[in-house]
Amino acid sequence: MEEKRGIFSKIKGYLAFLIIVLLFVGIFMQNSDMIKKMNKILNNSEANVHEIYDDTKVIEAYKNDSKEGLDEEDAFLYDTLKETIPEIIKDGMTDYEKEKAAYDWVFGLTHFSEESLNPMNGGSGTDCYRPYDVIKNHSAICVGNATTFKLMMDALDIPCMIIHSTEMGEHAWDIVQLDGEWYHVDVTFDGGSDKPNYSNFNLPDSIKDNGNWPYDHDEIPACTGTKYCYIFMNAKEVDDMYGIPQVIADARDNGETIVPITVKDIKGLTTTVANYIANNIMVDNGEITYEGMYSLDGKSVLMYQIYDWSESDSGEVPNDIVAKFTPLFDKINAAFNGYDPNGEGQYYDDVAKG
Repeated sequence: MEEKRGIFSKIKGYLAFLIIVLLFVGIFMQNSDMIKKMNKILNNSEANVHEIYDDTKVIEAYKNDSKEGLDEEDAFLYDTLKETIPEIIKDGMTDYEKEKAAYDWVFGLTHFSEESLNPMNGGSGTDCYRPYDVIKNHSAICVGNATTFKLMMDALDIPCMIIHSTEMGEHAWDIVQLDGEWYHVDVTFDGGSDKPNYSNFNLPDSIKDNGNWPYDHDEIPACTGTKYCYIFMNAKEVDDMYGIPQVIADARDNGETIVPITVKDIKGLTTTVANYIANNIMVDNGEITYEGMYSLDGKSVLMYQIYDWSESDSGEVPNDIVAKFTPLFDKINAAFNGYDPNGEGQYYDDVAKG
């Protein structure tokens, strides 16, 4: 009996120990889950995440042809749609053509022009993350571009969703559906200045999903379309790498800024060679850069970019403006260097002490 009691006692001891271990494991797992959730909250707060504008009311009003019940800002968007869509959308356009027309319009809102000093991605983020801000003030961060483009797509009945990545800092862009296939559209990262170069227009996952802005693939449809990928649609085909220079030269002479090239035989074509080609083709007041190689529908597509600095602001300020600024700069810079600009070189004690 004593032996049996000893065995039962040992079993109870083992069970008690096992229960304690399980409790600790449970607490640790619970805390780990809490830590993960807290880290996500902290990361998101550090990313300064902006609210995604909901255009439901405006789109319903637009389709019902009545802005009754809309607040002032939504009424402004309603009026914008009513005015803009007839101007840029023509009868007989395909969904792709409508999408591109809307893309061009959104791009033009926030890029350099004679009428606006606001570059793409300008502003502090407080007045440029909603369509109202973008359209009215011509200034946008990525969320503003994405929501403004979606507003246009929704008005045109083209399926569109917003990707809002916050894991590496806030960034937002769109995906659109054409002929049943999805594509990435990122107005913010278009490499153009005064006009789009479409480097981020209708991209498949194989190009866009490079890890820079991770997102939840389970919540977003796979973007596998290539038919309407601008890069793929406009790529010039060459037999081997020795045909690349002439394609780039032709694009340069035609004033093009983005040069996608499909190479049938990539034997010997390395990143070093691709950069070598770019560096040895002459461009007036600019440069040519190799942007990378992508695989689309089993084909290798190279991307080159042509920059023409002569089309940008030369930085030359008219003489009459220079004359008025000069004394202001002299005074500010003299004080910064510790001298009183009104004291003929005397040491500026107040500045020195500061």
